[in-house]
Amino acid sequence: MTVPVVILGAASFGGGELLRLLELHEGVKVTYMVSRSRKGACWSDVHPNLWNRARVERFVDRVDWQTLADHDRIVVFSALRHGELAAQYSELETGWRAAGILERILLIDLSADFRLERANCGFVYGLSEWMADDLRQARRIANPGCFATALALGMLPLVRHLDPDHLATFGLTGSSGAGLTPTDRTHHPFRAHNFQPYQPFRHRHAAEVDRMLVRHARPADWSFIPYSASWVRGIHVTIETCLPRPLADGELTRIYEGSYPRSPFVHWVGELPGLLSVVGSNHCLIGGAVHGRHVAVFVVLDNLVKGMAGQAVQNLNLALGWPEDRGLERLMGPYPI
Repeated sequence: MTVPVVILGAASFGGGELLRLLELHEGVKVTYMVSRSRKGACWSDVHPNLWNRARVERFVDRVDWQTLADHDRIVVFSALRHGELAAQYSELETGWRAAGILERILLIDLSADFRLERANCGFVYGLSEWMADDLRQARRIANPGCFATALALGMLPLVRHLDPDHLATFGLTGSSGAGLTPTDRTHHPFRAHNFQPYQPFRHRHAAEVDRMLVRHARPADWSFIPYSASWVRGIHVTIETCLPRPLADGELTRIYEGSYPRSPFVHWVGELPGLLSVVGSNHCLIGGAVHGRHVAVFVVLDNLVKGMAGQAVQNLNLALGWPEDRGLERLMGPYPI
């Protein structure tokens, strides 16, 4: 029997990406797409790339949880805006308890509401490659931020094995990372053909990276400057440091290949990775360059897939004891775009 899936905030970019990916997953079936603002609209009215599947299905504004009571496992993804799931969480648990399904719910939150320890309410942080043991059998998962994913995947091996004094990091992200609602910094006429930094040294994803550094390596002195780029989807991160000693030949390769030896999605490519190699897929490519004591590491991923919905599906698989790449193994992006 397939596992039913409910997507809250389903009219968002995250909701649309979840639907696109879960359509390829033979273990689940999307049962409810919940959106208060788009109640009654066809799924394809909001997500036109899914018209062949979504044109007959409609958004609802609430879920009758009792209709799911016959299932042993139920998956709820929240693609709500930051702050909305935290505000509704108690009410949701009350509804699940009344329907007799509270202990059968796997909840995966794409927002920032429960990522940090002071607010996590028992949620496991879902950085799949580094938290897999904790994610197995988890019932509440906080999906990482997109920049946090790219930064952590690139920085953790470096800090763990080479003990740099300081890391300077820079990241470029596409406009889809800002969500559906345009602002004077994200609206296309202001962003197209433009390039500018934002939130230097104080991006909210930095606290997530700090948490992973403490757990899996050590606290590190590092800085981060994010930039708004003119493309729609994809993240490119550069991590630069000067080490106390020059690296031996092949040492950087051995560190990264040894850090992700069996990962189906994180790959050391050695060369300089390009963004179009990963857009639309759940893959993260890491490359590097060495010049004496200077080291630069480059990370590319799709912010809507590996940085959000794809990693959420990875976490679904880990939590339910399925192969980590189930439903994602054949997902490849278009080239060129």
